[in-house]
Amino acid sequence: MAAIDYLTEHGFSARVSGKRLVVSPASKLTEDDRQYIKLHRLELLAELSANDGQMRSSNWRVLLEGKVICVMIGEPMSRQEALEAAQWRWPESDVR
Repeated sequence: MAAIDYLTEHGFSARVSGKRLVVSPASKLTEDDRQYIKLHRLELLAELSANDGQMRSSNWRVLLEGKVICVMIGEPMSRQEALEAAQWRWPESDVR
């Protein structure tokens, strides 16, 4: 059984917000539920990220004025996440 199935069967929904896992309704979480979430956090994040329909990559080329200025390498992220990270440093940049 997938980790997300446990939450669904217990009446919860989950989503990823940034790097956080948000489970709702939080007011109904029991101590056993919280322990399960803590033990399976990475698995839940991976399942939710894989099912969001967005392509992710571990490396993104950062372009400034059409020229590659560096390559960002790290955790898999969507194009939008990569663009936000690049534009934090270089506001006029793009990623591919």
